[in-house]
Amino acid sequence: MTLTAPGELQLIRSEWEKLWRDVPQASPFQSPAWVLSWVQVYAPDRCWAAALWRDGQLAAFVPAFVWNGALLLAGTGPSDHASALFASETEGAASDLLRMLANSVAEQFDRIDLQQLATSSPLLQIRVENSVGASDPADPCLVLTLGGEDGMANVPKKMRSNWRYAVRRLEREGARIDLVPEEEAAAAVSELERLHSMRWEAEGKLGVLADELAVRHLRLAVPELARAGILRMHRLHHEGEAIAILLAMRGARSTCYYLSGFEPKWARLSPGTALVGSAISQAASEGCTEFDFLRGQEDYKFGWGASERPRFRRVIIPPAPVLRVC
Repeated sequence: MTLTAPGELQLIRSEWEKLWRDVPQASPFQSPAWVLSWVQVYAPDRCWAAALWRDGQLAAFVPAFVWNGALLLAGTGPSDHASALFASETEGAASDLLRMLANSVAEQFDRIDLQQLATSSPLLQIRVENSVGASDPADPCLVLTLGGEDGMANVPKKMRSNWRYAVRRLEREGARIDLVPEEEAAAAVSELERLHSMRWEAEGKLGVLADELAVRHLRLAVPELARAGILRMHRLHHEGEAIAILLAMRGARSTCYYLSGFEPKWARLSPGTALVGSAISQAASEGCTEFDFLRGQEDYKFGWGASERPRFRRVIIPPAPVLRVC
């Protein structure tokens, strides 16, 4: 096992990416394209990672940082899934990797706070002795199981009809949907910022991108996601202008819908419905088995047939926790 110090994460990027691609349940939020962009914005020079190597290959990886008295997984906040990665048969190393981080980081903390853990996460299975610890539900993700050639087999009939109707109406207006190519990814972020702000300002609310740090992270992450082949940005054009954009990311077996925006004057033609349906169909065509709407209990997600997928928060309070896998 090794500890990667702040500033060294880039040095093992290729090994990290290989591990990410080899883990069947890995999400885009665990990819170096996403996490390294996050580190630059939220935790520069203070992110460590505990790593397990087997036969010269990276087999487990847990990046973390300290903030406000807590040891947290890198990506905490804007990431809907936790960032730790474990190849098969390395789950038993979770306690040792966490202990290495707890004993080695060069900042003080009074708790270990592991958020958005999947039910299968080895970090959730760690037993804590001689310390205070808790496992509580976190924000669930809303997930649609894909079926059929277009992915719509499990989408309610009414929503399938709404999607097809929205596409036809937009086509009659001369609008079209395309996937943003890699070379246009950076420019498309600016379009997304504009459209996302317009959409929320029309309701007198602030969207996600009202946060300056979130904007900086997105501007860094999107080009990196595109270069890694993870980005799926669906763009709705009308007369040469983007009038709606949906940002999704492709994982090992699921596509994650992260953010969108549209011009309010087009709301009557349901551009959001058209883009979500396009993203679901694209995910199915690429062999994905799930479309992940991520956190948030918005009604439209249930309207597409999504159901809750639980996530958990694991809090460990030192001193001197004794950690081992159940």
